[in-house]
Amino acid sequence: MKKSLIFFLILNLLFSSLSIAQDEEQADDLVKNTQQDILTVAAAGVGGAIIGLSTLSFVSRPSRHISNIWTGAALGVIAGVIFVGYNSAQKGSEDLQSSAEFNSLERFAWHEDSTPFLGLDSQPSLSFSQSF
Repeated sequence: MKKSLIFFLILNLLFSSLSIAQDEEQADDLVKNTQQDILTVAAAGVGGAIIGLSTLSFVSRPSRHISNIWTGAALGVIAGVIFVGYNSAQKGSEDLQSSAEFNSLERFAWHEDSTPFLGLDSQPSLSFSQSF
């Protein structure tokens, strides 16, 4: 009973919309995205637990295989974290990819401008010297 009360208090704290930053719009967006990510991971965990629970009907003694529920929940949470991480990584690259005018030539020019120290203008040369 005590553990479930602590669990619900922690969830309440996580899902409360606190905006401490000065720019409230940006803070609200961050809180909204974080809540959505947590809910995605939790839903994946619940889905995995349901799949683990469904495997109990295929065994002769389900009480011996209760760990399937926890294994399914763990795999669901792992899949949810991977999904959220992938989506978060893709959010930064959407700005460049959404521009229809950012074709290959402009991309090459952007790379050339952003990395001037590599000396892309000069041709690489390789020479060998051998003496006996």
